[in-house]
Amino acid sequence: MIIARTLRADNHHEETIIVMLKSFLVATFFFTLYWPDTQPDATLIAQLQAAQEEMHGKNGYQALFLRPSMSKAERAGSELLCSREETDCLAFVRAHQAEYPAIAAAMRQREAALDNLLQYDYFRPRREQYDFNAEMPSFQILLRARNLHAYRFVSGEVEAAQRGLCRDLALGRRLIHSRGSLLGSVIAARLIERDVTLLAQMRAELPPEAPWSALCDELQTLPPQELALCPLMYGEWLGFQQPMEKDLATWQAEVKSIDDQISLSFARQILTQNLYEKAKYCAPEILTAIERDELRLPQRDIWPRYCSPLNPLCRLSEPDKHDYQATLLNTNHYLHALAILRDPAAPLPQDYRLENGQLHFRRHPERKEEGMQAVALPLPGSRQPSAP
Repeated sequence: MIIARTLRADNHHEETIIVMLKSFLVATFFFTLYWPDTQPDATLIAQLQAAQEEMHGKNGYQALFLRPSMSKAERAGSELLCSREETDCLAFVRAHQAEYPAIAAAMRQREAALDNLLQYDYFRPRREQYDFNAEMPSFQILLRARNLHAYRFVSGEVEAAQRGLCRDLALGRRLIHSRGSLLGSVIAARLIERDVTLLAQMRAELPPEAPWSALCDELQTLPPQELALCPLMYGEWLGFQQPMEKDLATWQAEVKSIDDQISLSFARQILTQNLYEKAKYCAPEILTAIERDELRLPQRDIWPRYCSPLNPLCRLSEPDKHDYQATLLNTNHYLHALAILRDPAAPLPQDYRLENGQLHFRRHPERKEEGMQAVALPLPGSRQPSAP
């Protein structure tokens, strides 16, 4: 009899556990499926679009799709091209000058295509071109052009070398001003850093009174708000949203079970949370910091607003964008420096100084664990060969 009671108690206990488990699963399903506000906020989308601002003039984004392959000479001499980390491309090319004629000849053939880009006022993708699966310009022709400019300078084509650099700098500035794609803006910002450095090294070997290319007149500093990540977030949102919406439509048509419905709900949460995180870059406190040239990024929520606790993918942090914001902010540091090199007698901005034939200033570090980094560029005429 005792055994029977024990068995009945055990059965009752098991039934209770099963009922509780079923209740938990049902609650979990509804908690997951009907999590509030799982549709992207149309107001946030409109705010991101407004932050990008309209552009006026002639859009040259399609003309950026320059696809000429590297010549045989370039492929054979790829180790002779200045690397991204090379800080003195002029000295590097000078050390390999005898091996450069064939490489330079191939690069000269692309100069007309780069000159053609000057007719455009801005470069911004169409809405459908933001899709992460869409083709993107490579920018490699523009990035490699500094090798030709350096070779021309050491070979005596001084004016052509300077004009080429000022042209590329103007194109880089227009790319950033376009507030089109994040990738294009960051590439352009890095191009400006490298090309201002190379131009300063060229001018150091010339008399201070040597004329500047008229194309350099365009190289004024940009409004600080154009260097924020905020106006680039609309493009980032479209790039994520467009392929995601296509997938959601496919999954919706194939839903056959509760598991499928939960997966679909999870995907919607990811989309909505992604928009919410991107909108944080346009918060007033972030934009105010950017106006002061301070690198500040939004904090991700400890408890993501639109993510179910059972949706781990939704809770993953976005990639850190510290290096992107640092690179964009540094654009004006280098454009300020270029203005000083053109007129060293003008009043110096704060945090810039002239000392021992060099212009000293600081730049934001691309690694967040590092402090502000010192930069020194040679002044015009400071490296002229001594008279015999």
